[in-house]
Amino acid sequence: MPSARKTGHPTPDGPQCCCSPRERVLRWIEDAIKSGEIRRGEAVPSSRDLARDLGVARNTAAAALEEAETRGILVRRDPMARKRFVPTAAATASVACSTIYVMGELAPDGEPAPRWTDRYLSVEAFSRLSATGRHVMVLNSNVLTAAAVDDLFRAPPAAMLILSTVAGNEHAMWALERCRKAGVPVVVHGNAPALRDFDRIYTDHRATGRDLTRWLIAHGRRRIVPFFPYMPEPYWASERLAGYADAMREAGLKPHECAIFGTELPDETPGEERFRVRKALAIAKLLELCRGNPKQLFNLSTSQPFNSHASGVDALFCLSDNWARVANAAMRDLGIPTHGEILTTGHDNIDPGAEFGEFEADGPDATIDKHNETKAAALASLLAARLAGDLPPEPQCRIHAHELVERPNLTSL
Repeated sequence: MPSARKTGHPTPDGPQCCCSPRERVLRWIEDAIKSGEIRRGEAVPSSRDLARDLGVARNTAAAALEEAETRGILVRRDPMARKRFVPTAAATASVACSTIYVMGELAPDGEPAPRWTDRYLSVEAFSRLSATGRHVMVLNSNVLTAAAVDDLFRAPPAAMLILSTVAGNEHAMWALERCRKAGVPVVVHGNAPALRDFDRIYTDHRATGRDLTRWLIAHGRRRIVPFFPYMPEPYWASERLAGYADAMREAGLKPHECAIFGTELPDETPGEERFRVRKALAIAKLLELCRGNPKQLFNLSTSQPFNSHASGVDALFCLSDNWARVANAAMRDLGIPTHGEILTTGHDNIDPGAEFGEFEADGPDATIDKHNETKAAALASLLAARLAGDLPPEPQCRIHAHELVERPNLTSL
């Protein structure tokens, strides 16, 4: 909640104001709203808090709040609430039109944002945009509602930066539609068809899928099975699978049907139990692939084309590094050697200490680094260029460079 003592506005300990005590409170309220210290829908400090922080009598602060209401700066909310006033839409309009909304995924307070996640992009982009002197408001796409979108667009923002996967989020897409109608500049992270009317920067997931599969083929693998926890319905996941198929056909190999092993668990499931269940699901799928005989899962005669489960598997093309760890743990439990007879690939270059790394440190043989540490800067830069009028009117599409990273001990394979 805003506090007069936490702002740069005059307080009893700060610069002296020559106006009356009531006018001083009014000026503080107006300045706090204009600066974004008090945002639309956020309660103004109570008369008691204002009196304490600004060094005025409580009845003076109460009178200032009443006058702010008369002037159309504030409006009453629940009369039983101690903090009874919020800014009016008109009072916050000047702030909104200079504010950039950043829609992304937010971690609980105090939790770090791993660099391969959209949360990391949110933190980095917020920092870079704030450094330009603009107001920046971060919106949590996971809890956004239609009512919140309508309220936010009572006064359209200066621009919006979309950092999370929003193509399947109806409320986020509604926010994009509101931006379109209001002529608000938008930059998105991603390349789903629904986003192509906007400026965007993205990792080419079809290219990453091709690169990983080509790497496996270059290491003598021919019977490469996509091993995913769920159907590749998200655009980025389906693109990786398409890249896998491209590389297999390019090498004269038949792409294998994606092996889906399942992940559905309640959100409150403890981490260790979550990993145990997912490993069990992966084991069941591996047994299905080898028709119940783990010794038949791999076949060192790699010249044999993959036409059926009976001919074996020599590589697993996994959705991400975390899921490659699940696959490696499952193979170990089945007595199947990894990093030799069967190679695994992942994605995102996830640190060993990440979600599944706590229970399985053995990562993939090759992965993709999306370089999110530079992607956030690129997104912020593209938005700044659009706001400055330095771009042509048509939507800009920029592919962010990725890098294939392999295990150091595989150079001799």
